[in-house]
Amino acid sequence: MASSDEKIIVDLVLPAKNSSLDSLAKKITNNPHFSVNTHINILPSSDSKGDVLIVVSEKLFSLLDNENYKAKFALYVNSNEFRQSGISNVSALYSDQPLLRQILLINAIFKNKQTQLGIAYKDPYYEKEFENYSSKFPNISINYKKIIGSNFVRDINRIIQKNDVLLSNSENDIYNSKTIRSILLSSYRHQTIVIGPNEGFVTAGALGTVFSTPDQYAKKIIAMVNSYIETGELPDSQYPDNFNVKINYSVSESLGLSIPKEEDLKNSILIDWIE
Repeated sequence: MASSDEKIIVDLVLPAKNSSLDSLAKKITNNPHFSVNTHINILPSSDSKGDVLIVVSEKLFSLLDNENYKAKFALYVNSNEFRQSGISNVSALYSDQPLLRQILLINAIFKNKQTQLGIAYKDPYYEKEFENYSSKFPNISINYKKIIGSNFVRDINRIIQKNDVLLSNSENDIYNSKTIRSILLSSYRHQTIVIGPNEGFVTAGALGTVFSTPDQYAKKIIAMVNSYIETGELPDSQYPDNFNVKINYSVSESLGLSIPKEEDLKNSILIDWIE
């Protein structure tokens, strides 16, 4: 594919039209490797379709069933929902962060002190990850509990009572706008830190999180598509390489914690990640 003189044409499908998505589309369009045609919520007609398809968000998963593209990408999709969808022959760039990166944030906050870390989950996929991380962090006791019943808020409250930190993951049916208030109120009552799955949780009152910016997502998806153009092979589904740290310093002050600057925490994560 790299030998062709003609630019690959990418159909970028957004779930809606708004300023944030328009900005993301412009960032992706502004690249030297391929041409981009942007669409809203639907695929182009067969006579005007491009070579590669990118859909933005899990709301557009159904469009990935189209077999008339040489390659297909899913941008800014929840990793848990993507795995459970069973979609094949698609490369995804996840909207959430790897759990390891969040655990490294916890390690940086507590500066290698002995810490009880609680995690609630439903998807058995996480179990192997938790087992691997337990051996990598001797100072962090990872206590994970699989949620089976429907009253998972009660189970999470019990985890909050028994641990120093609650690490929430990307399972939206557990951690969402309907449950966040109860979870945070319980954490305040028991003086337990909450590391959220996204910036919204931090704004609502979680202590911190790791996140990636639209610029970082745009650069990564451009690199993934370019990799396909050069090699003819889809890259593996993955998390964004670059990230930032967000801390709610009002929460840290109320908990009596002295938290390093966000940039210092990020540098600590990068150093530990490499090691």
